[in-house]
Order: sequence, then structure tokens, then C-alpha cells
Amino acid sequence: MQTDIYQFIKDEEIRYGLEIEVMENWNWSMKEHVRASILFKHGKFLKATNELATKNPYRNIVYPLLTLRYRAEDIDMKDVLLYVDNPAKYHVSFLIKKYHDDVYVREHDLDVFFDETKEEKIDIGGTIVRKGQEGPVREDMESIAFCDQTDITSGPIGFKSFFSPDELYGMEEQGWGKKENGATITLDELVTFAEAAKQQDANKGRKTDTPGKYIEVYRVHGSLPKSWLRDDQAKRVSEKEKYVRQMHVVAFYKSKEHGRTGVTLYRSREYDNPFKVHLSGRKIRNRALPMGGVEELFDPQIWTNYSEIRKKEMLDAASKVIFQTNDEGYSARNRLKDMDNLEITVVRDGAEIKQVPNGSPNIQLFTEWADKWDIIGQTTAGATEALMGKQPSAGTPFRLELLVTQQGQGLHDYRKGQFATFIAEIYEDWIIPDIAKELSAKGAKFLATLSPDEMEYVSDCLVRSRVHKLQVERVLNGQTWDDFEIQEFEQKVREEFARGGNKKFLEILKDDLKDAPLSVKVNVAGKQKDLAAIVDKMVNVFRQVLQNPAVLNDPKAAKVFNKLIEYSGLDPIDFGYASAAKQPMQPMDPQQQLPQQQLPAPTSPQPQLV
Repeated sequence: MQTDIYQFIKDEEIRYGLEIEVMENWNWSMKEHVRASILFKHGKFLKATNELATKNPYRNIVYPLLTLRYRAEDIDMKDVLLYVDNPAKYHVSFLIKKYHDDVYVREHDLDVFFDETKEEKIDIGGTIVRKGQEGPVREDMESIAFCDQTDITSGPIGFKSFFSPDELYGMEEQGWGKKENGATITLDELVTFAEAAKQQDANKGRKTDTPGKYIEVYRVHGSLPKSWLRDDQAKRVSEKEKYVRQMHVVAFYKSKEHGRTGVTLYRSREYDNPFKVHLSGRKIRNRALPMGGVEELFDPQIWTNYSEIRKKEMLDAASKVIFQTNDEGYSARNRLKDMDNLEITVVRDGAEIKQVPNGSPNIQLFTEWADKWDIIGQTTAGATEALMGKQPSAGTPFRLELLVTQQGQGLHDYRKGQFATFIAEIYEDWIIPDIAKELSAKGAKFLATLSPDEMEYVSDCLVRSRVHKLQVERVLNGQTWDDFEIQEFEQKVREEFARGGNKKFLEILKDDLKDAPLSVKVNVAGKQKDLAAIVDKMVNVFRQVLQNPAVLNDPKAAKVFNKLIEYSGLDPIDFGYASAAKQPMQPMDPQQQLPQQQLPAPTSPQPQLV
């Protein structure tokens, strides 16, 4: 009977290692699924005896196909578009976008977070993330100590970690080891019980000796008996049947008197579910995880290894030089292993000695068998030859190869779209409120790198602001101005702004986000969709422009030029900032007069007969 959190953890960790029945004739273990996926990804046998691992080949076809999916289904953080959902505050959208790209992403390592999340959901079929104090945190699937194997977050879930003494003391600022947070032991006391080893598996008793001390820590979330939050025995009895969502941090150490002993470092109510789960792959009813990218390649990998092992055995047999003779005493008189080259031996009269033909004429069958499974694996993973970077057959038209590449990308774009929805959900629920809270409290001033379009936008805003300020000063001083003077001033402001380069200090005032709700859009069909095709189209357009360079004075042509350089992977700033700046008006010669437009003489309306 589970009387407390410690016994609950011990029982559930053992149960997590057992299989569940997905359907008749199909048992499954989530723990074994994660283990097998990691082993196959890194080219290791499931039952890795020393002889099997060292004396047999392992041709890893899984990892190359996974890396292709990593690239094909990647989402650049620059395609996460943060904006203010208020048309009147477009300038704040621009500032928020730059703050997100140049400050928040770097400070919170969001690039690394989403890359690791993407890889895990591809490998295993799903990933789980948690709302942390410093942003979203990916929970390693391998660190799950127990959970509901039919639905990850529907029941209590526990994570197992090993903390060094320094790491454990670092958690003191989060309230660990403090009596007011429900702790039954201090961090100093717990460190004294630490062992120089890690208990890897509760079911098999595997332990890894380490040079330093480590503490075994479990973090448990879920709906549990409310009495487990109490120390008062009377209250524990009265609340025994009540369940509430809560979080426990529990450590275990070895005691001579009581064996594996549990202590509490932290416990509290948990009013909201801190987890989000993203499932990717073929979903299977009654299984917490769908069929992941590695599991889809189990059969191709197993039979590829089978073929490689059989080929190796044939080569071993063919490499042996064996003789046969009808001279019964020959082997007693001669030791072939010890003979030198060109040494002469004698056989009895009428006898002969010859080599045993032990070649392997069927080895090609196993080569073809292995290649067949390799192709099956590529088809399953959506790895066309074009996506894998293989040279097309001679004579294949470029346009056809480009079309094949685009079609092969379709499956990966579908998966990428699903992941983009998950990213948007994390932003809406966790990241956007965090950004709004940071900026509303104190604002921000930061250095940003501006694209050509952003340079033009900021330049226009700056010009409008400076011109307005100049006009106000002139009015207050009783002075006037003309259009030529204003345009000359605008040109001067643009030139001064451009001379500073594309790195500018931007500032968001803490009141800018007042009554300005933030929103997010993840652009998975933007310029990363098909850069080669976009560049090809722009080149065709711009080829006409090169015949007449003066056309760059047209704002539309200047924008095409900047986009062409950017999509080609180059920096437009290195080629000069192309902008169709307004030309200052030339003063008009007072003696020069414009011809008067001749207007037709007005005529009276004619009456119409009805």
C-alpha cells in the first residue's frame, strides 16, 4: 500500500519498467521504447554482449536519415514573428520583433531549446516541455522515472536526476531544503549521505561508480493525496481521500538501518499543469508515444545488420586457407602454420594435397538484400536522393530535379507545420507573457542589426520625427519654410542615419506596451521554403534591370535588388544600401514659367426631351 510519496515513487518506478497491452498480440513499454530508440540512433545493439558488439559489424542507416529530417524540418527562430495586435502601434511591433530576435532568444537559448526539442520529437515520437522560471525547459524523455504509459500527462509523472553537491546547493534559491517549503532535511545534511555512484535502474539494480558524490533526486508532478502535503498526522488522516495537484522534490540515500531512505526537499500545491506535450509521427491508440523516427527504421536496421553479419561470416570463411590430403600422416609430419614461403613438403607415394575451395559465391545476394532494406528505410523517412544531396543521373534537367526536390520536401513541410503550431502555443502561453512582463516593468535598450527593409523603415520614421520637430520650432519662432528646404533637410537626415551602418541602438519604453496585446505567428512557408527558386525568379527579373542601371532609382526595383542579395545568402550592406532616395527639388528659375493649361470653355447644359 502506498502510504506516502516515497513508497509511491518506488512502486511506480518498478511498474514503469513493465509492458502494457496496446492491443491483442501487441505489448509495449515506454521505457524500452526510449532506450531502444537511443541505442539504434547511436549504432548500438539492443543486447550488446561484449562479443556481439566487438566482433560483428553495425551499419548504422538510422542516424543519417535522422539528420536529414533534422535539416528538412528545421524552423529558424527568425521566422517566429512577434507583433503587437494593434494596427495603431505598428512601430511597437517592429521594436518587439527586434528585441525578441536580438536579445530574448540569445539570453534564453531558445535556438538550442527548439533544436533539441525538434530532434527528440523526431527520434522518439514526442517531446515534453515545462514552464520554468527562466523560460521553457525541455524534459529529457530518458529522465522520466515513471508516468502513465497510455497518456503521458494524464496521471502523475516523475523525473529522476543526479545532482552533484554544487548543483544541489544551487537549488537553494528555489527553496529546496527549507522547512517552510515542506523540507524534511537540509541540503547540508543530505550532502553528507551522498554516494560516489549513480543508481541507474531501479529494476535491474545497475550502479555506476563515479569520482565524485551524487544525490539521487526525483521531481514528481500530478494529482496526489492532499495528505502528502501535511506533516500533522491528524490532518493527514482527515484529508486522506482528497486529491489535489501538487509538486514534490524527493531525494533518496542509503541508510544502514533502513536501506534506501527517502527525504523531502520541497513540496507545494501546483495549480496549473506546467507541461506541454508534442507528439509527432503515427499516433497509436493506448500508447503514450506514437511511432517515432527511429522506431520506423527498426526493421530496416535489424535486417541490414543481419545481412552485414552474414557477409562478415562469409568473408571470414573465405579468408581461411584450408588444405585437404589423403596422406593420413601428413599433418603429423608437417605444420603448415609454421612453414616459410617456398618451403617444400613431401607426401607419401600416390597421395596428393590441395586447397579446399571455400569461396562465398552468394555474398552478392546479401549485398542486394542489405541495399533493399536501405532503400526501404529511405522511403520511410522521406529521404529522396535529391534531399540527401546525391548527384542526379546524367542528363536530368535542372528544372525536373528542382521539382523532385520540392515534392520530396512535402512530407517534411507537413511535419514542420505541426511543430510550428506547437512553438506558437508555447509562445502564446509562456514566452509572450514573460516578454510583456519584462518590458512593462522596465523597458529595454539594446543593440540591433537591421535589414535593408528595416533600415528604410527606421529611416522614414526618423525623417518624419525630425521634420515634425523642425516645423514646430519654426512655428514657435515665427519662421516659415518651403518644400525645397524640407526635402533638403530630409536628405541630410537619411545620409547621417545611413553613415552609422546597420547596427543601431533601439529602446522600448515601459509604457509602449500599455494596452498593446502581443501575438505571434510562426512563418513556416516564408523565404526558407525554396530559396533557390526565389533567387532564380529574381535573377530573371533583375537581368532586365542590369541593361538599364538607372532603373534602380525606382523604389520597386531597388527593393528587388536588396531581396536578391539577401536570398542569395549575402549581406546587402556589403553591396551598398540600394534605396530610391527622394531627389531634392531644384530651385525654380523665377524667369521660367510653366505654360498655362488651356481649359475648354464652359458650356450651358442643353435641355433634354423626355
